[in-house]
Amino acid sequence: MTIPVDLATKPPVAPPGSWTSAASWILVAAVLRAGLSGLVPLLPDETYYWEWSRQLEAGYFDHPPGIALLIAAGTRLFGNTSMGVRAGPAMAALLMHLAAVVCAWQLAGRGPGGLRAATRAAMLVALIPIATLGLVLATPDAVLFASAMFALLGVERALAAPLRSWRSLGWWTIAGVGLGAAFVAKYTAVLLPMGLVIACVLHPALRKRFAEPGPWIASIVALGLFAPVVAWNAFNNWVSFRFQLGHGFSPSARGNPLSRELEMLGGQIGLASPILFLLMAGAVWFAMRDGWRMRRDVSPTDPMTRRFALAVISVAPLAFFAISAWRRSVEANWPAMIYPGAMMLLATTDKPWSYGRWWHRGQAFAAILLTIVAWQAATPILPIPPRKDPIARAHGWETLAAAVDHSRQSDFLEGTVDRWVAADRYQDASELAFHLADQPTVFALNLGGRTNQYDIWPNAYDKIRPGDGLVVAFDADAKGDSLAGVVGSWFAESQRGVTVPLRRGDGVVTERRIWLYRIARDVPRRQ
Repeated sequence: MTIPVDLATKPPVAPPGSWTSAASWILVAAVLRAGLSGLVPLLPDETYYWEWSRQLEAGYFDHPPGIALLIAAGTRLFGNTSMGVRAGPAMAALLMHLAAVVCAWQLAGRGPGGLRAATRAAMLVALIPIATLGLVLATPDAVLFASAMFALLGVERALAAPLRSWRSLGWWTIAGVGLGAAFVAKYTAVLLPMGLVIACVLHPALRKRFAEPGPWIASIVALGLFAPVVAWNAFNNWVSFRFQLGHGFSPSARGNPLSRELEMLGGQIGLASPILFLLMAGAVWFAMRDGWRMRRDVSPTDPMTRRFALAVISVAPLAFFAISAWRRSVEANWPAMIYPGAMMLLATTDKPWSYGRWWHRGQAFAAILLTIVAWQAATPILPIPPRKDPIARAHGWETLAAAVDHSRQSDFLEGTVDRWVAADRYQDASELAFHLADQPTVFALNLGGRTNQYDIWPNAYDKIRPGDGLVVAFDADAKGDSLAGVVGSWFAESQRGVTVPLRRGDGVVTERRIWLYRIARDVPRRQ
């Protein structure tokens, strides 16, 4: 890989670092996340995970329980509010930032070079969109990033310790805790130990680590933390494992293999900003190349050996999803596990190009990109139609909830026993549950959508009894009206309610139509 460098000039001198500068970058990122958290309403996926936090289990249809546990911790402190939902992920993002700074400082050697690397790591985490804007949201990625960075810190320190030493064993145990937490966050965390095992098999110095107890203790700790998730799946017909395997490998009708590979690569460039992505790719490449060339001449604790391990750990997720993209489209955040290790390698590299003009251009471009995206998140400035703006999906739910609440008081429902609320999709159901004043149980009927956690919980088919009433929000289109007719066959009477546009500013994101049903008489039972 060719890294742009001005060969006509002297190699640039690496700028000094300071703890004050590193702390400033950490503070800037935390303030930016807090500001956006207050300005952007909860997205449907966030309210879906919030619903999980109200019914804590050892596993869920879509993911392990890490994000539900984190949200539950936040809502215990700040209530069932937007702040409460996002408080836990905000703390996880801060811990990830601190772990990255410490990891870079240790990897680079604690001296002036280590302090410089710590400052660069703090800067990278603050400027890369996936590490700052992406961690505003209450999603599994917030838990995954923090846990993965903590695990990498443990692995780096363990590899720096003498073979079969108590210090090595202690750091391997810490790495096991971080890895177990990552397993409880998201199933893709398995790519972290997979990359480390590949590195240890390939590299003679790293191969010696198999002879010490530390890696095996780390594996036992990680699997012990993950065991409840496995048990939950065993009691639920392995539903989560089966869903994720099918989700990741089932063939996709969209595009062709080449277009999907390019789409995946473009997504990664967007998550990291183009110049910084190339610089991180260069740092990973040189760490792998140099580590491999010197594999027979370095000790197991040599920095070059540790850098080789981090490089392979970074490449493994990208290689895995490149294979997956050959069969189906890969969402941009799926391979995001490449970034913790890649950021550490770029922050600590001593290659001249990493301090030169392209480093400064990368900083500037990332800062501009970050500003534009943050501004767009706060208020629309880009000419993106509301229906295609992913941020716009967070808007309009309070209006829909107000209309549903008004419909619950309708005279049409007089004479019913219990008045339930439902939506067709799980996204709509969770947003309604969050924004209705009493935050009631809201069912997802899932007549026109994919299977999800609502199909595992007691649902409308279990709870609605003869004589009950129901208020449902469907899409305001022909398909939605058709599904409304299906539900109408379960009740004595039905009534078409108001159509509610979900708006962001003056633009309409989507529309929902409310339907009212009275006197349940023939609700089908759960299959």
